[in-house]
Amino acid sequence: MHQENLLRRLGLFSSFIVCIGGVIGSGVFLVATDIARAVPSPFISMLVWAVAGVISLAGALIFAELGAMFPKAGGQYVFLREAFHPVVAFLFGWTLVFVIQTGSIAAVAVAFAKFSSSFYVFTEFETNVAASLLIVVLTLFNSFGIEKGSWFLDAITSFKIVAIIFFVIAAFFTFGAEPNNVPSLFSGLKDSTVTVSAFGVAMVAAFWAFDGWYALTFVAGEVKDPGKNIPRATLLGIIFVTLLYMLVNLSYFQVLDINSVQASDFVAADAARVMGGEYAVKLISILVIISVIGCLSAMIISGARVAYAMGKDRVLPPILAYVSPKNHSPNVALGLQMFWSIVLVWSGRFDQLFTYVVFAAFIFYGLTAYAVIHLRRKKDLNVKRPYKVPFYPWLPLAYVLFCVAFTLNSIIEKPLEAVAGLLIVGLGLPAYFYFKK
Repeated sequence: MHQENLLRRLGLFSSFIVCIGGVIGSGVFLVATDIARAVPSPFISMLVWAVAGVISLAGALIFAELGAMFPKAGGQYVFLREAFHPVVAFLFGWTLVFVIQTGSIAAVAVAFAKFSSSFYVFTEFETNVAASLLIVVLTLFNSFGIEKGSWFLDAITSFKIVAIIFFVIAAFFTFGAEPNNVPSLFSGLKDSTVTVSAFGVAMVAAFWAFDGWYALTFVAGEVKDPGKNIPRATLLGIIFVTLLYMLVNLSYFQVLDINSVQASDFVAADAARVMGGEYAVKLISILVIISVIGCLSAMIISGARVAYAMGKDRVLPPILAYVSPKNHSPNVALGLQMFWSIVLVWSGRFDQLFTYVVFAAFIFYGLTAYAVIHLRRKKDLNVKRPYKVPFYPWLPLAYVLFCVAFTLNSIIEKPLEAVAGLLIVGLGLPAYFYFKK
């Protein structure tokens, strides 16, 4: 089989958009409620977002050093393969391809149908049909190549950023119109008692909204001048997302008190209702739908590159490494991802599966952070390091310790889910030895 290669067609702006497009989905419009229930203080809620942003930025900077060193499709899979035994990389790739990424794609596609309820209420069957069709359409679109896929992502992400900024401005305009009705950001701060455990629970919700910060490294093989553009796009992207998230959540507290945020099922819609009535609710619903489509497109682009890299290494069927000679896109890997995501949509078990393996994802995050230290110590490593993570080795070590603490807390809090997650990851071992043979 003639082997075509992926082409480097993503510049700095498109790389920046891939970074933020894979992060900004529906989370920022929803999880303020979960955070407010865990930490009943507007100020501490904002602090949760800031801390989650800083931790995500630390992870992104660590991944950026590795992405600049190994600018190949597959991202974290490649980093783990280069630093440790190939079986470690395989177990990560196995878990990502068959649970984490495809489960997330299924969840976001189903969310698209649910957010459309302002215009049409889907039955459960119709929800699954709509979610499946959206996955098919976006996969087919991205099969025409990274260039066309990035144009679509650039356009839709730019639109949703502008729309979110207008939402924030509208909230502050409402604040200016009725100053006597504005809740204080510091209301309840003196009376609220927030434990470390409660802050941790709130952080889990915030991390869900930040999930996807690593997406750019998955498409590193298609980034122009990756030694410069991967670190720059990553740094700018996560800082931008953090600031945007904090502004959005600040806007919620400009028009809603903490009790209203805690009681809300769709906090962005309730804030919009205060600003402009039911017409504004429909507008915010459109914004969320567009945001979800953009996020889903970025996830489809990035996730397929891991299956492609595993096929290229022949630890999954080599056909997954097929690249369209016309569009230079990994169409077989895209097809596998599409098929399995749709299977998970119809199974209705994607949320539960994701809950099982979310702690395992942090094990692999911690291993990847340690890979920076491990690879710096390897004297025979003949690889250029165009970018170095700042505050080395303290930043990677701190991130490793955070991942260990998060994993241990997850095991203590949800031991049954942790065991189930380990079993799912462990199922990759016989698969690895089968394909290796």
